[in-house]
Amino acid sequence: MGLLTSLVVLIAISTIVSSEPSVEKTRTAIPRCCRSGETLVEGSKGEVGRCVPTTAMWQPLIFSLSSRGQIPIPDDWDIRENTRPHCGVGRVLSFYPNSKTQPFIFFDNGLLILNSGTGNAYEPDQYCAENEALLLCRMKTELKPMVFQCCGSEATLHEDKSQCALMPEGSPPDTFAIPNATSYDIILDFPNCDHVGNYSVIGDVDDAHIMENGTLIFDHLNIPPGQFCIEKTYDMKSVKVIACTEHAKVRSAIDEETSPHFTLYAVGFLISVVFLAATLAAGWLLPTAHHVLHWRCQTQHVVCLMLADLLMAIIYLGSKSLHPNACKSIAVLTHFFFLAAFFWLNTMCFNIWWTFRDLRPASLEKGQEILRLRVYACYAWGGPLFIAGLAALLDNLPEQPGLIFLRPRFGEKYCWFYGSMESLTYFFGPVGILLTINVLLFAATARELTCGLWKREVVKSTTERAALGRVCMKLVVVMGVTWVVDLISWIAGGPQYLWYFPDMVNALQGVFIFAVVGCQPQVWTALKRLCNRNPRTNAGRQGNAVSTTSNGMPSMGDSVTQNQSTKSVPLETIC
Repeated sequence: MGLLTSLVVLIAISTIVSSEPSVEKTRTAIPRCCRSGETLVEGSKGEVGRCVPTTAMWQPLIFSLSSRGQIPIPDDWDIRENTRPHCGVGRVLSFYPNSKTQPFIFFDNGLLILNSGTGNAYEPDQYCAENEALLLCRMKTELKPMVFQCCGSEATLHEDKSQCALMPEGSPPDTFAIPNATSYDIILDFPNCDHVGNYSVIGDVDDAHIMENGTLIFDHLNIPPGQFCIEKTYDMKSVKVIACTEHAKVRSAIDEETSPHFTLYAVGFLISVVFLAATLAAGWLLPTAHHVLHWRCQTQHVVCLMLADLLMAIIYLGSKSLHPNACKSIAVLTHFFFLAAFFWLNTMCFNIWWTFRDLRPASLEKGQEILRLRVYACYAWGGPLFIAGLAALLDNLPEQPGLIFLRPRFGEKYCWFYGSMESLTYFFGPVGILLTINVLLFAATARELTCGLWKREVVKSTTERAALGRVCMKLVVVMGVTWVVDLISWIAGGPQYLWYFPDMVNALQGVFIFAVVGCQPQVWTALKRLCNRNPRTNAGRQGNAVSTTSNGMPSMGDSVTQNQSTKSVPLETIC
């Protein structure tokens, strides 16, 4: 309907023009904004428009005054590339996108009709044009911000199909509701998004506010003109805002970030950071344990987890206020430190299982211990470095035709991965494999500590079995079995409130680690010794604080039995 209206206007103008006396035919200068192989797109940071490469040929819609029909580019047109109009006093150079449903149209004499349907004709010295848009000198008094109407006066938005549909029969006249509609140039088209059809409904127009410059304010979003359109729904009961998908996803991310559970998780991570720091401090109170292989692995794990939790708390609390580059950098570092924490956790689980695989743990020579630690370090640092480094590299590679790969897209949605597929590929996939191995190692270790001892009749009394049960429960914490629930919650999805408790348990992982590792008799003894500052007492007690052999790992605080037959089975020193 909009195109038909424009053609009627064209015929009327052409009738007037054709009635004028004929003059000698001369070449008509037609300005193009860009060079061949380029097209015009909306500019940024004060630019009215900018030229970008394109493979499409320039094909303007031209109406002939003589033949009263559409024609190709006339031979008498003098196409002048990279030529922009110079607006005089009282005029402003403005950017106008080309509408698919109501495009701007040329006459063969060079006059141009703007796609707003006003019928105003513009001389070649007042514009330059490309396929996608044009630059036009307009009077300041007639200049209006653009607002897109998605479908037009005789159509509505079908939400289920995300497309336009003819009005139902018997519908009332057009009730297109834009406050102060006469203050805007209404353009019949969908938003100008990066990809055709890349838009979605983000809400009701009643919840939005259109500024004088055409910007739409919707909740916490500022959507620029041309990147949204407004249309009534098929049932004629409401008017919706349709925006480019990137704005819809940003709004979704903002909704998540402003929800209470985001703040709750951030507090949980900060509490975890405090207790992980306390765990490190507790470890340094036992200098005789510093050579122990498990203590070294545990320290690396705690440091990585503490840094990852701190960065995650920053993401939850401040991602909206972070600079995009800072947001992306924090996402990369968080990815690396979480992976490193899980890889070091995997080495700890393997080391625990290896030590108690046959209930006959043997002491390691110092050289063997150093060699094993180096192997662990190569694995626990090399794996995260490879995965996180590959993700960061792919995220920064320029797009190349014919080369398709999945980017992490750090920082595009919020300071983490862009979506589920990216998270699965670069984070939850590797972590899921590590957690599966950890669960198997935990099951094997728990079996050795329970069935193995019971078969040997080492553990006899109810008290001893209860103590052994506490050891296994502490293994659940130390070996990171609770992280499996976090993985399951990500896979299962569903209502978020169902996973608040297990997610908070993992956010507070540092508290549980401190309870198992930091709250030991040796630590409290060392702390009292430090407070008393009695060197003689310290020297007398330090030797009994912890075992000095390689397999004498920091105690979990439960002695299964005092029976002499269990001296070769250091159940107190599992962790």
